[in-house]
Amino acid sequence: MTTVLQPELHMPASPAGAPVTPEDTQRYFTEVALDYSAWSPSYNMHFGFWRAGLNPLRREGMLVEMNRVIGRALRLGNAQPDGNAPRRCVIDLGCGAGATARTLVGDDPSLYAITVTNVPVQNRIAARLDAAAGVADRMAHLEADYTRTGLPAAQADGAWAVESACYADGTAKAAFVREAARLLKPGARLAMVDGFLLRREPGRIAGWLHRLWADSWAVPTLAVRDDFVAALREHGFEDIEVKSLRWRVAPSALHIPVLATRFALAELWKARGRLGPWRRKHIVASYCALALGMFWRDFDYCMVTATRRAD
Repeated sequence: MTTVLQPELHMPASPAGAPVTPEDTQRYFTEVALDYSAWSPSYNMHFGFWRAGLNPLRREGMLVEMNRVIGRALRLGNAQPDGNAPRRCVIDLGCGAGATARTLVGDDPSLYAITVTNVPVQNRIAARLDAAAGVADRMAHLEADYTRTGLPAAQADGAWAVESACYADGTAKAAFVREAARLLKPGARLAMVDGFLLRREPGRIAGWLHRLWADSWAVPTLAVRDDFVAALREHGFEDIEVKSLRWRVAPSALHIPVLATRFALAELWKARGRLGPWRRKHIVASYCALALGMFWRDFDYCMVTATRRAD
């Protein structure tokens, strides 16, 4: 008998559903864990950074460059050529499968990285990739809530979050900022790359897209840029700088339509038209991310850096 493929990939009727919970986020990342390898075999679960000299058609190079942009923003200095530099600890808050940390410790033998995620399967993927990259002895993967890590205070030489702070509650992401401030040594740097709302009440279409995107990727809400900066100041950060990376990430974002369409068709075929709910939403959110970036008055993609005050 011939099997007829009937895809069950539907846009939600309305993005205004129940609030996204931490349990939703954990279920989302567990269900789609392996799907991220279609975007990056090294599990760089973020957009890439284009600069002159990088081929915009080669996504992985731009993804790794974003990792190195984070490393430069931490201002840790260069490793000593004789390998005698003191060991320094850096923390990835919301690490996915640890790709950014792997890049940084691979580039600098003085670094030891702790990554934090509450999704066990991501840590298992990370451990496998650490071993393949030869950096397993300088990587530790902690299963915890990144707003309550349980790690000792004021011991980190740098910390970052790449497209992960958005999973904290509220438009200021105050719990995330508070924990980052607690973990960092005085004078150490925080680097955060993510999408931001530019106003609390975006336009009607932009607001609808944001809610659909957020619900589909299990994000409570994007941070509002001004609220996030205010939270940094409140929790002891100074030298705060916000840089738009809109045009830097555009070349990698333009990979989405072809990749997402090819991925969706292939996975629907393999699954005989039936994908799990979060896998369906993951595909919807991929298209929404590209559309949301077109609303310049309401949305931007930025790097925010700040220094932990000495007091």
